[in-house]
Parts: sequence; structure tokens; C-alpha cells
Amino acid sequence: MNLFMEDRRSIKTKKAIKQAFFYLLKTKCVGKMSVSEITTIANIGRGTFYLHYLDVYDLQEKVEDDICLDILTIFEQNYTGVTNFKSLYLFIFDYILEHYEHLSLLLSQCQQTHSSQLMQKIRGSLIEKVYSIIPKKLMLECYKTEIPFIISGLIGVTENWLLSETKRDINIVSDELNKILLLFGYNF
Repeated sequence: MNLFMEDRRSIKTKKAIKQAFFYLLKTKCVGKMSVSEITTIANIGRGTFYLHYLDVYDLQEKVEDDICLDILTIFEQNYTGVTNFKSLYLFIFDYILEHYEHLSLLLSQCQQTHSSQLMQKIRGSLIEKVYSIIPKKLMLECYKTEIPFIISGLIGVTENWLLSETKRDINIVSDELNKILLLFGYNF
């Protein structure tokens, strides 16, 4: 029972730290944040912060890892082949809309260099996931070029949508992306 309580406290503490991180991210770059500011807002001691994270950059990396893991989980739970790509993209976009404020902050101008690293992390994870679901005997040499190309395009469209001031209807965007994917003739 005590382990369960510690785990719940740990989850609650990490949530408070992440909320404080995003609160500060609204007004300053990660490089300008201090652990002291985060702990003050989260109402925890510095020692408690260091039980979970090495520094502010480690916190940012763990936040991004969580996002990447969430997107991969959505992919794994909903991927049924490229012919049903639209529904998969809509599931991913539901996640993006649900976490829009946090994703926008991570991709903001202040974070521009690091935002490309976040998108590269997501891109690399998705490429590896797609490679892992294609049976080796069906893995054509051209897939090693086409799959990164397709996923990079999808990531680019998603990032542009997130950063644009006027948002196009996501159903229209997903229809257009699905048509493009079907032009490649994939069905794996």
C-alpha cells in the first residue's frame, strides 16, 4: 500500500512540475528558466525536483519523450494500413488538439531550434515503427526512401498546421493527405 501511495505522490509531483514548466514557457525560453522558478510555482522543494529530473533541459526532454510515446501508442492502437490512414491521422490529431497549448509552446519561436529536434524525434520514432510492422520479406529497398519521405511530409504538414494562425479543417487536411498516400499505392 505504501508503494502505491509513493507512486501516486510521484505522479502528482511530476504533473505539478510539468504544469509549472508550461506556465513559465508562456513567457520565457527554456534556457531562461530556473529550477527555482519551477519549484516555486509547483510548490515543491528543489530536492523534490531533482528526484525526478536532472535540470530544466532534462525536464523538457522527458516532456517531449512523453509526447513521442503518446503518439506512438496512438499509432500502434489505430494503425490498420495506409488505406485507412485518414482515421489514424484523425486519432493523432485528436491528441494534438487535446495538447494544443503545450505543443504550440514547445514549437514556438523561442524554442525554434529545439522544436525541430522534437519533430525529428517524433519523425524518427514513427519511421522505426513503420519499418517494424512491415514484414521483412515485403520490405522493398525503395521503402527506405519512400517511408521517411512520407512521414517527413506528414510531420511537416502537422507542424505547419500547429504553427499557422488560420487553421484549416482537419478533416479536409486528412482527406488530402490520404489521397496523396494512396497515390503511392501502399497497402502494408
